[in-house]
Amino acid sequence: MRSERPAQRLPPARRPAVPALVVAALAGAATLAALPARAAPPASASARFDPLVEAVVARYHLPGIAVGVIADGRIVYRRTIGTLQDGRPINADTLFKIASNSKAMTATTLARLVQQGKLRWDDPVTKYLPDFRMYDPWVTKNMQVGDLLVHHSGLPEGGGDLMLWPNPNHFTRADIIHGLRYIKPAYSFRAGYAYDNLLYVVAGEVAAAAGGAPYAQLVRREVFQPLGLTRCQVGRWNRAEVGNVAQPHARRNGRNVVVDADGAIVEPTTMDAAGGIRCSLDDMLTWAKNWLVPTPQQLEWLTPAQRHAEWTPYTPMPISRRRRAWDGTRFFGYGYGWRIADVDGEMTVSHTGTLSGMYSALTLLPFKRSGFVFMINANAGNARTVLNEVLLKQFTAPEDVRSVASYADELARADHVRRVSRVPDTSARVPATAADLTSQLGIWHSPWFGDVSICAAAGTVRFVSAKSPILSGTVMRVASRYLVHWDHGDAEAWLGFPRDQGGTLAMAKVDPDADFSYDYEDLAFSRSGACPPSQATPAAPTTPAVSAATSMAQAGMVDIRALVPDIAEDIKYAGSDNFTGAPVDGYRAPKCFLLQPAAEALARVERSLRKHHLRLKLWDCYRPARAVAAFVRWAHDLGDQSTKASHYPNVDKSELLGDYIAPVSGHSRGATVDLTLMRCNAGGTACRPLDMGTHFDLFDPRAHTASSAVTPAQRSNRQLLLKAMAAQGFTNYPLEWWHYTLAMQPLPAALYDVPVQ
Repeated sequence: MRSERPAQRLPPARRPAVPALVVAALAGAATLAALPARAAPPASASARFDPLVEAVVARYHLPGIAVGVIADGRIVYRRTIGTLQDGRPINADTLFKIASNSKAMTATTLARLVQQGKLRWDDPVTKYLPDFRMYDPWVTKNMQVGDLLVHHSGLPEGGGDLMLWPNPNHFTRADIIHGLRYIKPAYSFRAGYAYDNLLYVVAGEVAAAAGGAPYAQLVRREVFQPLGLTRCQVGRWNRAEVGNVAQPHARRNGRNVVVDADGAIVEPTTMDAAGGIRCSLDDMLTWAKNWLVPTPQQLEWLTPAQRHAEWTPYTPMPISRRRRAWDGTRFFGYGYGWRIADVDGEMTVSHTGTLSGMYSALTLLPFKRSGFVFMINANAGNARTVLNEVLLKQFTAPEDVRSVASYADELARADHVRRVSRVPDTSARVPATAADLTSQLGIWHSPWFGDVSICAAAGTVRFVSAKSPILSGTVMRVASRYLVHWDHGDAEAWLGFPRDQGGTLAMAKVDPDADFSYDYEDLAFSRSGACPPSQATPAAPTTPAVSAATSMAQAGMVDIRALVPDIAEDIKYAGSDNFTGAPVDGYRAPKCFLLQPAAEALARVERSLRKHHLRLKLWDCYRPARAVAAFVRWAHDLGDQSTKASHYPNVDKSELLGDYIAPVSGHSRGATVDLTLMRCNAGGTACRPLDMGTHFDLFDPRAHTASSAVTPAQRSNRQLLLKAMAAQGFTNYPLEWWHYTLAMQPLPAALYDVPVQ
């Protein structure tokens, strides 16, 4: 989805000549099922493929993987390795994010609508989306539906992807359609190739307009249901009801840790059409077989003409030196959601998928009626490259097989050379101060990215995006230059401040080869105002932050004791018994405030529990934005390790930012609570907390709600709390068993900074 390289401009070529090999394969999609078998794997597929898969898993320390192989139209191999968060093994039904492998499903949804006469590939996009605009009016007028899918629009590589990632953010699909008009082209329309995601988002909206239903509903109706992809999910769905869902991982300090974990309800994302679909191994094998050996019914569902349209290479792609050396590739082109190439003289149709903590690959060899798919729940770019290559060679050049170690070592050497030669040394960095940047502080505006603040905060300077709050970080000085070190670990960015007051602020990746979805180079900010007084954390763009000058009542906050006078409270951040070891800025009283709907829902939970001699105990409720900023500052102070033994014994403090301490907290929206359960005597006069397996604010996998490291009784107690909270509309954050948010938040874009008093 994100790092889908290669992606660079080519010399002008409006419509490439299609190699005879590709023409032959496409001329009769309906006849693929009748092609003779060639070089099928031996009867013992496990003996052939297990060593390859296991070697890749071991080399790259993968937490989980699902692999499937088709040979001569038959599924001959399935292999799954790893466990889910609850300790159950990954299997062929486990859901993985397939990321940019979603693009072919989006293209197929459009192909179905073309087949039904609801749109044409050469229709202008503005026929369906009148507000659609590109930077060049001529391109706007001439952009056709098919152009949205083939990466020759003129947009820069990954142009505008900062409206998609990091996720979640506040950008909508309407924002993307509106923002495209401000992104300057990198080359002429249809004159080259540069991978983009935004136009697939547009394609999803075109499908919705032509098909008369939202994108997610269309994909279910036109693709999932007809093919029997019973596990695939898109849009909004309930993780507990669907079950068996892999979570993304990152490798930190020699361990695999969950990152960006799902909540109880998986919400639709802006980029669903570009990379938001999740599927199981068995469903992906069904999807692949539909292309390799379609049944008569499947050829009625999607005709040979539309299959031909999807597999026609419209845009020539650059061929890397490595691809030429490894595969002898001489042709490489992009179709509608597919890449078409020759490998060792064999035609391949393929795609990859990349999201934070999730990688996938699907490769088809139509003339062999063979192919393979695999999905990994880790940041595993090199692992994917190596496994894809060793599996591919089993079909294209089995007599010329290199070992996993051989490929992996070659990639490792190339990575080392790249880092040494291209990544600048920024080790001499120091935090910038307001005095360093006096003339540059303020609010800066981008016409497509929105506002960012570069303002003083507790002796440092903070960069915070209004519409993408995860892009918050500390400005660092490196000699005479400045960069942003993001709280969440995203690719660092240089800040190019203007030399004069009327100039523009530019940005660029510190590592020039970092993920192209960090398209900082496409940003140009103009100053739009001064920093607000005592700014700690800016509000989301649609709802202004409520300042400390406002009373709790004016902010709409309700003291929970107004609804439940005797509710048990132990507000940790008002005292020193918390992970910072001191009272936290913004807590002037040990009280629980929530917005009215959240307070009423919590009161209903308490009433329902009392019928069973159970009660709640509250540790935190509404949290001022300044308290969140204090947490971030504490996390940056690596010299303070005073609470490590009690709160993060098995996690390095440098890893706390992100999954455990976020630069923007849902608590600051007034609808999130941290709490536990107590069991009481019949009169309710004596209550004792239930054993949940860990204490509050333990930053550790044992605190994950579904952790397998706790006892069955402790897990049962957590489920008891989960059930009671869910009954009144609260959803759990799976990394913290105590953390709950009202699903229907009253003001989901608001942030409050009113002190608790």
